[in-house]
Amino acid sequence: MTDISLVEKRVGLAYSKLGIREPFIAAVMSKIKREVTPDVPTAATNGSWVKFSPDFVTDKCTDSQLFGLVLHESLHVVLMHMWRREGRDPRLWNYANDAIINAYIRKRGYELPDGGVFVDWVTESMSSEEVYQKLKDNPPPPPDKPDNPDGDEEGDGNDSPYPAGGFDGEGDIEDAVNEATKADLEATIVAAAKMAKECGQGSGLVDRILEDIGKPKVAWTDVLRNMMSESAKDDYTFQRPRRRFVSQGIYLPSLHSDALGGLLIGADVSGSMWGDPTELAQVSAEINAIVSDTRPAFVEVVYCDSAVLRVDRFEHGEEVEFKPCQGGGTRFKPVFDHLEESQDDYCGMIYFTDLYGDLNELMDPGIPCVWGLTHSKDDVPFGTPVPVQL
Repeated sequence: MTDISLVEKRVGLAYSKLGIREPFIAAVMSKIKREVTPDVPTAATNGSWVKFSPDFVTDKCTDSQLFGLVLHESLHVVLMHMWRREGRDPRLWNYANDAIINAYIRKRGYELPDGGVFVDWVTESMSSEEVYQKLKDNPPPPPDKPDNPDGDEEGDGNDSPYPAGGFDGEGDIEDAVNEATKADLEATIVAAAKMAKECGQGSGLVDRILEDIGKPKVAWTDVLRNMMSESAKDDYTFQRPRRRFVSQGIYLPSLHSDALGGLLIGADVSGSMWGDPTELAQVSAEINAIVSDTRPAFVEVVYCDSAVLRVDRFEHGEEVEFKPCQGGGTRFKPVFDHLEESQDDYCGMIYFTDLYGDLNELMDPGIPCVWGLTHSKDDVPFGTPVPVQL
C-alpha cells in the first residue's frame, strides 16, 4: 500500500524547490490548496486546488519528474487555463495548454513524467488560443477507446474526438468553481509578478501574464455599437429651415440627422470558422440587436475565403441572417476591394476572422473598422481588435 505521508513529504519538497527555482510561480501557488488523494488518476487542478495521486507519484515519478509535475500543474493555475476555455472543447483545450506548458518546462531543462503531451511545432511563446485553433484545424490522433464486448456505444459518455493531455491522455484541468475565484487569483498573480520584477526575477512569462491580466476585457458588441453611434451625425442646417418661422420671414436652422450609412460585415469562411450553429445564432442575435439600436441604412454580409464567395444585403428593417458557405484559404483584401468599389456609403465595418492571413496587402479603408477576433492574436494593421467567442 502506498504510504501517503511519504508522498506528501515528496510533494512538499518539490514545492520547496519551486520556491528556489521559480519564485514567482511559487508565490502564486502558496495561496492554492494542495492535496495527495486517490481521487485523481495522476494529477489535476481547478485553480483553487491541486491534487496528486499517491500511486502515480510513487510508481511513475522520480524526484526530478515530480518537480516537473508540480511545475506543470502550477502553470495551469498561473496561466488561468480553467477560466479561459470559453466554450472550447475541454479535451482539446487541455491538450493545447499541456503542449505549451511542457515546451516551457523542457526549455528550462526540467524533467516530466512519461506520457505528457509533446507537439514539435509548439513553443512556450504561443498563446493557448492560437495553439488550440491550429490543433482544431489539424487535429492530433484521436484517443484510443477500449473495445466494448457487448457491442453498444455508450462508452464513458465522452463524445469528443480529441485526446485530452495530462499524463494518461485523460487531461488534468477541471473547470473553475466560479468567477469569484478568478478575481482572487488575478490579484494574487499581479502582486506576485510585480514583486518578482522588483526583485529582478522578471521573465518573458511574467511579462506576458502581466500584460494579459492588465488588458481590458471589452465586448465586441459594445465596441461595434459605440462605433456606429458615433458615425451618426446630428447638426443644425439652413438647408431645411424651420417651417414654423418661414411665414414670418425668419429663417432658423433645423436639426438635421444625417442618415446612418450601411454596415459592412466581413465573414472569414475559411475552414476554421463558423463551425457551430448555436454560435452563429448568438452572433446573428447580437448583430440584429445592434442594428435595431443604431438603424443603419442597410447591412451587407460579405463571405470570403481567398475570394468573395457571396454578398448578402439586408435593407433597413430586414433581419440580418448569417448563412456562411464553407471555404478554404484566407485572404482579407477581397472584402476591402468590395468596399472600395461599392457606390454606397458605409458607416463602418466589422470583420469576423481568426486573423490567419496576409495583412500586409491591406490599406486603411477610411471608415471605422472593428476586427472581431476568434483568438488572442491582435496585431491588426488598423482599426480596433476585439476578442469574439465563436
